[in-house]
Amino acid sequence: MASVRLNIYENISLFQRGALGGLLGVGSLHIQGVEIPGSISFNNIQLVLSQGHTSASITISFGLYSLTGATLSLANSASRSFNTNANGLNWITFATSATQDITPGNWYLGLMSSTSGQNSMSIFRNAGFAFSQGAYGGGFVRGFLSVSTSVLPGSIATSDMSKEGLSGTGGSNAHPYILISA
Repeated sequence: MASVRLNIYENISLFQRGALGGLLGVGSLHIQGVEIPGSISFNNIQLVLSQGHTSASITISFGLYSLTGATLSLANSASRSFNTNANGLNWITFATSATQDITPGNWYLGLMSSTSGQNSMSIFRNAGFAFSQGAYGGGFVRGFLSVSTSVLPGSIATSDMSKEGLSGTGGSNAHPYILISA
């Protein structure tokens, strides 16, 4: 059976309960496992940010990771720096470092930020579903890097990732809304 070709992929449906919440913590790499049901040309990523009452400069980095055994490997990335100075919601678009065709299957979306004036910036994300608020057993599905970083790591041992819980750097139950478009 031939693979389904996708034009867009959302890791969290906009029709689910969503919320604006603080950024994921400066230097905190958040990883969320997803299953992409079809192939998609991976060259554009969009996030929704909200600017508060003060201006801020922000750098957001996005990484697409694959998992082999107990190691996450960076397959593609995008980063964008910009200044904001207006209230309201903004779609922020990133172009990846190289166009890639994502095949159906399990992938891991990584996101990290660095800001000045972080308290005035929010990101559209899930509303903190109860199942995301505690640590979980089994294989690696989601969490955040146990140490602060300023760059997307090319390779990460899953043993270096927190499997969430209520402590850590950067909102353990925050899964940012990410839209991938062909």
